[in-house]
Amino acid sequence: MAEIIYEKYNDVVILRVIGGATFDEICEALKQYFPKVTRHLIWDYTNGSLIDVTSEQFNSVPELSTKYFINRKDGRTAFACPSAYVYGMFRMYITFADIKKMPYQYSVYRSFKEALEWVEESK
Repeated sequence: MAEIIYEKYNDVVILRVIGGATFDEICEALKQYFPKVTRHLIWDYTNGSLIDVTSEQFNSVPELSTKYFINRKDGRTAFACPSAYVYGMFRMYITFADIKKMPYQYSVYRSFKEALEWVEESK
């Protein structure tokens, strides 16, 4: 079970995951927080994991997310993932997002600082 904390920094929504996120918790975060995203998004897994999420479940997240990005015009999504496993899962996420022609830019980083720098350089 994880805690997903919502933060807003200028035009960047930050979702900090603490603990092992389940697929249901990720889906609930999509419903609850993605309508609040107007431009940029950072998922911070510095203190989180995806151990309880199967790759099949995870592959459905890009398509699910489009339902809830109702106020987002453009922007970047970055993933901060120090863990090799979570980093690999989000590399896979980006591949599926590209295949599904998602309209946003995506990138994965090992640190939150790198993720924030990438998002902010688009201003």
